[in-house]
Amino acid sequence: MEEKSQAKKREKLVRFKTFAGELLPHEVHYLQAQAAFSDSINAALFKQLCDFVLHPEQDITFDPKIDKRKYTYLKNWVEKQLAAIDADHFFEWMHQLDLKLMTDQISPDEEIELLGKIKRYSKPSYYFMRFYELVQNYRNYLLIRVRGNYLPVVSTFLVTFKQQYQEAIKVNHLLHDATNDIVNQYLTKSGDSIQWEENLVTIFQNEHLDGLNRYYAVVRLSFIYFNYRAYDKLSRLYNALDKLIISGEIYSRRILVNYYANRLLLHSRYNELDTAASYGYLSIKAKSSDYLFYLNNLCGVLLRRKKTSEALQLMEENLSAFQKNISPHTRIGFASYYLKSLNENAKYTKARRFASHFLDQNIHDILKFRWRLFFLAYAETLLYNKDYLLLLRVFAKYKLLNLELVYKQNTDNFPTLECYHLLAQYKEAKISLKKLKQSLVPLFKNNPAPQFQRQMSETLKHLKIHLSDPCELQLFDEV
Repeated sequence: MEEKSQAKKREKLVRFKTFAGELLPHEVHYLQAQAAFSDSINAALFKQLCDFVLHPEQDITFDPKIDKRKYTYLKNWVEKQLAAIDADHFFEWMHQLDLKLMTDQISPDEEIELLGKIKRYSKPSYYFMRFYELVQNYRNYLLIRVRGNYLPVVSTFLVTFKQQYQEAIKVNHLLHDATNDIVNQYLTKSGDSIQWEENLVTIFQNEHLDGLNRYYAVVRLSFIYFNYRAYDKLSRLYNALDKLIISGEIYSRRILVNYYANRLLLHSRYNELDTAASYGYLSIKAKSSDYLFYLNNLCGVLLRRKKTSEALQLMEENLSAFQKNISPHTRIGFASYYLKSLNENAKYTKARRFASHFLDQNIHDILKFRWRLFFLAYAETLLYNKDYLLLLRVFAKYKLLNLELVYKQNTDNFPTLECYHLLAQYKEAKISLKKLKQSLVPLFKNNPAPQFQRQMSETLKHLKIHLSDPCELQLFDEV
């Protein structure tokens, strides 16, 4: 009997440890501000839980001798606290309630719950616009049934928040107007979007606005700052958002993992790869429709950190998610990093087979969305397979040199594809070593941009793999 009891306790602790492992640092920081346990065991167990999440490098074990009810209590308390501030949880509640209102299925208990929220409402929350519209629908529900007893509370709310609702709608329309310019510049590397910065900053800093509009402003500012490489501004923006998340003003697990994913992008721009990777792992702790996109970015960082087997394992584990994904941008990103991870793990034949199949099935999307990312990975694959003639045919068929020339004019990227083309020409005896040298050296011009320098270094590494004879290596003396 005693052995069975111990086994149950261990099973309980395994479930609690799994629960603890799913918590995120910002959630714990919020919980720390709410915690006021009078029970010393609960307080000690909560501190241990916080340390487990915030210091994963420490070997923290939960005591099986503690009454399992303490673990159950703490788990329930954590879930209740986070659910109370979870914007998406509240949105789902509103959606279900609105559905019941519109189909005449709302219960008396649900009405009482809604009225309680209306009475306690003090300032616009994250989904304020949606809540205001729910209350409007509830007023219509009451009026048509000639139920005047609840109307004063409902009408007072609608009058009190009418101006803020109208302002929120106006701001929301402005945000949608800005989106086209901002995203178009991000995708095409042309046009301008900086003209929206001042308005967006004002929106984000407006504490009287709802959280949705403020967060939408952050998302659009992120695109702008990445477009213009204004990483210091982006860092300050995220630091401000960080405080809003910890305070519970802007929070849901979806929002939080998106924040972590954007932090990865920011720190990778600063070449702070260890920090970027730590945020990347946090970003994939919760599954969402953007999970594979976050995974792609994490694997890109892992490859830069030379954690090639780690990247390959992650991508192999998520091949089924890749196959089901319908976003061209995400699919091409995954395919490209998967090719790189296969190449870095010397799985060249498998990489070539995968690349050929993916290209045949997705050529339209590749050329439309992320042609350079894919063809860089594909070119490296063909070089590793010493398939130089096919590489030259691919360049000619898809006019990659022309695309690269236009792309160079709008970015600080190193002309890697041009280098690979020259290398393939040399390997196929279409140009001499002297001509290769004359053509390569000018490409390695001095450009201080960190992105250019990093890509130039990576390109040199690949060229040296394929130009390993002593006479060939001499050409790098002038590069």
